[in-house]
Amino acid sequence: MKALVLAAIIAALSGQVLAQTTEELFFRGKTITIAVGAPPGGTLDPYARLMQKFLGARIPGAPNIVVTNVPGASSNVLARQIYATAPKDGTMIGAVFHGVAVEPLIGQGDQRGFDPGKFAWLGSSHPEIAACAVRADMNVKTPADFLTQEVVLGATSPGSPPFDFPSVTNRILGTKFKMVTGYGGGQAMMLALERREVDGLCIAWSTIKTHLPDILSGQRHARVVAQSEMESAAEFSQAGVPTLASLAKTQEDREALAFFYGPNAFGGPFILPPGVPQERVALLRKAFNEVFTDKEAAAEAQRLNIDWAPSPGEEVQRRVEALYAASPDVITRVKAALTPPK
Repeated sequence: MKALVLAAIIAALSGQVLAQTTEELFFRGKTITIAVGAPPGGTLDPYARLMQKFLGARIPGAPNIVVTNVPGASSNVLARQIYATAPKDGTMIGAVFHGVAVEPLIGQGDQRGFDPGKFAWLGSSHPEIAACAVRADMNVKTPADFLTQEVVLGATSPGSPPFDFPSVTNRILGTKFKMVTGYGGGQAMMLALERREVDGLCIAWSTIKTHLPDILSGQRHARVVAQSEMESAAEFSQAGVPTLASLAKTQEDREALAFFYGPNAFGGPFILPPGVPQERVALLRKAFNEVFTDKEAAAEAQRLNIDWAPSPGEEVQRRVEALYAASPDVITRVKAALTPPK
């Protein structure tokens, strides 16, 4: 019996060594490209650069890691490329906005050409909370003021979070946001706020606090009025900032908002195309998770002043699957809220 057990252990270890050796031989001398679905210097870029610094050493064969930028349509251009044309061998990874996860469900216009359920989700670097900030001289102190006072917000374009988040709250909660589009990104919108071109903005909290690090403790020209979440994040709870969801009057309102806010839990996801062998997906998930739990990587994120609260790939995959199990009525209502009025 002992001999049989020993033989089984040896066989299992041999299989692991063989798999490790096979992957090492595959990745040795290779280059892995992390393609970022946003412009250089944007919200996603620093996370890809951080992974570039730490990831290669965690992968057998220590491949070279490079970063390239493929902006367009809130990462949907890149998602289509990853889905349809990227090599299915683990050498191309996408860093995308979390809205990619639900775009085929609630997006507007033609088919987006990808199925998020078929991506292999490698993990997420952080949750992404949207926050609504206004100029300090605005007579807007609480979320309830958004119900009675028109607030002009800077935005990029329909289909992007700075436009879609206030659109959903307008249609579901009755807020009176008016979006002015055409701004190139978070930095441009923050500058517009400072120049008083707009009254406020509802964008990623990570972008706001990067540009206005003291905004919760008394920033000179702006203040945060609300967060776009169902439950208050600790940072906002401590500062007494309520949620927009507190305006919801019915269970149907809350369910719609919970679905729409769902992808916020994985705000910085990394994806592989369909068809990458499962053993390689598992290996890359393990490598990502080692970076996610690395103290030096966390210190680098702190130095870069970016949020760092990672989720492993398996958890992100489960969350995506849960979104696709939502009630058709909920999905229909959210999609309708995103449809521009005729």
